Amino acid sequence: MHSIYQFLGESWLSRQAQAIPDLFAISESLHFVGLSLLLGSLLVVDLRVLGVIRGVSYASVMVFIWLAVVGFAINVATGAIFIATEPSLYETNPAFQWKLALIAVAGVNAGWFMLREHKALADLPDDAPAPLSAKWSAGLSLSVWVLVILCGRLLPTFADVGGG
Repeated sequence: MHSIYQFLGESWLSRQAQAIPDLFAISESLHFVGLSLLLGSLLVVDLRVLGVIRGVSYASVMVFIWLAVVGFAINVATGAIFIATEPSLYETNPAFQWKLALIAVAGVNAGWFMLREHKALADLPDDAPAPLSAKWSAGLSLSVWVLVILCGRLLPTFADVGGG
């Protein structure tokens, strides 16, 4: 992993991030927008799958998934800017390491959901409960993304841990 941080710290992106005074602040705003798209969309989908939101078809809420993907892409791009700006703050930060691990779990869960649950849910009648496996996936999704946010909020707290 060290080489990724070193690469970003020496990259064109790092030079731009340090040369453009407001780029970090703009990236923070865009990161929040991306997070809002991602979590807002997943909240609608997951709560429908869990049966909290009723009276809306599964097919209708599944269209929100593309907004979640757009939000995630925004967060990956802005996150790369954060790391490129000051890689040493992230490389040894335990909150960041947990955040990455949790995002990996969320990615595997999302892959499972898309490959195994998405089509079956879209074909279900509006009044039918989701299969238990889909409910577990939705619950895991909500839980993991809440923990990702928590780890993101803890990044400054652990910025100096591990010699970073």
